Amino acid sequence: MTPDEHPQLRASDAEREWAIGMLREAAGEGRLELDELDERVERALRATTRGELEDVVRDLPAAPSGARELMPTVGQVAVYGDVRRDGEWRVPAHSEWHTRYGKVLLDLRHAHFDAPVVEIDVRSVFGDIELLVPDGVGVEVRAATDAGSVRQEAGAAAEPGAPRVILTGGTSYGDVRVRARRRRWRLFPRLRRRRRRGARS
Repeated sequence: MTPDEHPQLRASDAEREWAIGMLREAAGEGRLELDELDERVERALRATTRGELEDVVRDLPAAPSGARELMPTVGQVAVYGDVRRDGEWRVPAHSEWHTRYGKVLLDLRHAHFDAPVVEIDVRSVFGDIELLVPDGVGVEVRAATDAGSVRQEAGAAAEPGAPRVILTGGTSYGDVRVRARRRRWRLFPRLRRRRRRGARS
């Protein structure tokens, strides 16, 4: 069900995520500037009815009238406050972590990767973006900042067979930083055991 059906009905979290997904896709295609994306995302997060969500994406291709299916986002969205994920968790092939007026910290040192290549889209306004990776994991930094610095202190080279992270998005008035703390990657444990046995033989 799309937001334009029964516009007076109250919007669900999944429908808000659907609208935010459309906005991010439009921004990736160059249809929205970063400031406009932030403003519309905030409107979508605060929308209470389907009609309000329709207004946010009405002028975009494949808007609600196009009958696109709901596209729930894996990740987390916040308006005021930090976004953080750490501990033991599964990193999907694609996830999105967005906030305004807060920091985004993603710690992959204890994480399990669901795919050899994962794309992590991270966006913040007035906040830093920090990615912690274990030794051996490769990181391709495509994220940028309008008023800050991008520092890649880890992940420039990956071990053979190790996961690769593509970091997209960026921040306004904040830094993007990729760094490591010692923790080995956890993908394909059987392959790693075979490699160890081969090294001993």
